[in-house]
This record gives sequence, structure tokens and C-alpha cells, in this order.
Amino acid sequence: MVNTQLIDGLVQTLLALSVKEQEVLFQRLEQAKTRHTIQDKLHQYEAQYGLSSQDFYAQFMSGSLGDAEDYIEWAGFYEMLQLIPDIAA
Repeated sequence: MVNTQLIDGLVQTLLALSVKEQEVLFQRLEQAKTRHTIQDKLHQYEAQYGLSSQDFYAQFMSGSLGDAEDYIEWAGFYEMLQLIPDIAA
């Protein structure tokens, strides 16, 4: 169910923002969307390999896991996540 009252209120708030504030908001929304997409991918790897991304990355960087394609991709996603600010924090 869509909360149209909430959406209408958000639209009114958005319209009250300056152009610069709107740009910042859209940038943050895009960052949050990207962060969410990467987190989903990390969760897939964690479920597949039974290991948290943090633990995996430490082992991968120590060289104890090898260079499997999945590991290289997983490490890349983990590193990307570290570069995207968490707006919820």
C-alpha cells in the first residue's frame, strides 16, 4: 500500500528546497540506492560462502583465499561500499 499523504508531504518539502538543496538531496538518494544495491550483492556472497564480508575481506587481503573470480568481485564490492557515505549513520 502506498502512503500518498506521506508522498504528497515529501513533494511539498522538495518543492520548498532551493535548486542546490535539491541537487544534494538527489545525490544522496543516488548514493543510498547504490549502497543498497552493493549491500544486496554482498549479502548474496555472504549467504553463498557462509562468511561475513568483513571476515572474507580480511582473509582475502591476507592471501589465504586465493584469486577466484568470485573473491575478486566480492572484494571489489566490499571496497566500493567503503567509499560510499552511509547517510543513515
